[in-house]
Amino acid sequence: MARKICRCSLVLAFVFIAVALPVHAAEVQDNVHAFLSQLPADFETVACKTLDAKQNAGENVFVLDVREPDEFKAGHIEGAVNIPIRTLMKNLDKLPKDKAASIAVVCKSGIRAAYATMALKLMGYTNVKDVAGGMLAWEKEGLPVTK
Repeated sequence: MARKICRCSLVLAFVFIAVALPVHAAEVQDNVHAFLSQLPADFETVACKTLDAKQNAGENVFVLDVREPDEFKAGHIEGAVNIPIRTLMKNLDKLPKDKAASIAVVCKSGIRAAYATMALKLMGYTNVKDVAGGMLAWEKEGLPVTK
């Protein structure tokens, strides 16, 4: 759902640009098509069960929970580090130093995680994915929650 909202927002922004600049509308449309057609199939996400399997296999995945502290305390993925999205830039020292480290970003539904994932990618992190469906999906799938 979060990805659909992000995609729709992005497409709407490009459509607005195309309408605002009718002289270059065809070029803008070509650029939008090129951008959207090159998005990865998983759209920078990791399925809940895949993340759980990676953790169970001992893979070193840094789980970043960008929810508010009270949401985190109510239940989170074991080993997750809580940095609310609004404070992410002030807490970069809590993130892995290695920009190629595997990072899974989670929030309640996926929207905040998608924003945080984009921000981390812009800062040079290369292996960042948001947890598809967030904690709502994690809990719905019956995966372990720590309190």
